[in-house]
Amino acid sequence: MVPGKPSLLSTLEKALGITPWSTLDLSLEQRRKLILLIDELIRWNKTFSFTSLTQPRDLVEVFILDSLAPLALGIPLASPLLDAGCGPGFPSLPLKIAYPNLKVVAVDSSRKKINFARHIVRLLKLKDYKPLQERLEDVAAKKETFSTVTARALTGGRDALELVASLVSSEGQALLYVGREWSPSLLPPSITLEEHHRYTLPFSGKVRGLVTAIRVV
Repeated sequence: MVPGKPSLLSTLEKALGITPWSTLDLSLEQRRKLILLIDELIRWNKTFSFTSLTQPRDLVEVFILDSLAPLALGIPLASPLLDAGCGPGFPSLPLKIAYPNLKVVAVDSSRKKINFARHIVRLLKLKDYKPLQERLEDVAAKKETFSTVTARALTGGRDALELVASLVSSEGQALLYVGREWSPSLLPPSITLEEHHRYTLPFSGKVRGLVTAIRVV
């Protein structure tokens, strides 16, 4: 048994009993995969320093609960989904585990982060999940569009959001993970607000938001 796993398991089980995450219907196998994901993140983090977080409740809250917020809040996700600036695979790895039929392309410019995502894909035998080490600008230059584009840790302000907008299909949506102080004025003219959902992370009490936006065609 991997050290720390019992604590992670109990923390995850507690977290999934809290609204809105209590609405998720996750099988034992899906929960096992979420635990393995965090276990591997902890292991790789010792070498690659993906995060400063070390406590089970912080890891579960930030990487699992926050990632799964769209499903917990009933926000529909359509394939194909692009995870823009995915880092080591968040939110798309937890979303893929919880919603196995989702087809995902996860993009980040960091080799070590994409290598972690590739490792998880192999370890958990995830199908239709493609990690790509590319700059978002290069992805946008291909003129391919996606039904859902998530952005959770994207940097670059309005310029980055302009790229996100260009990657959303005419029938699709951008799904932006935002902080408490987020304002619609931060959106570029190329996308328009649909809804702004707010939720509170249960352990830290941090207020988070999910913004759904559509492309202005």
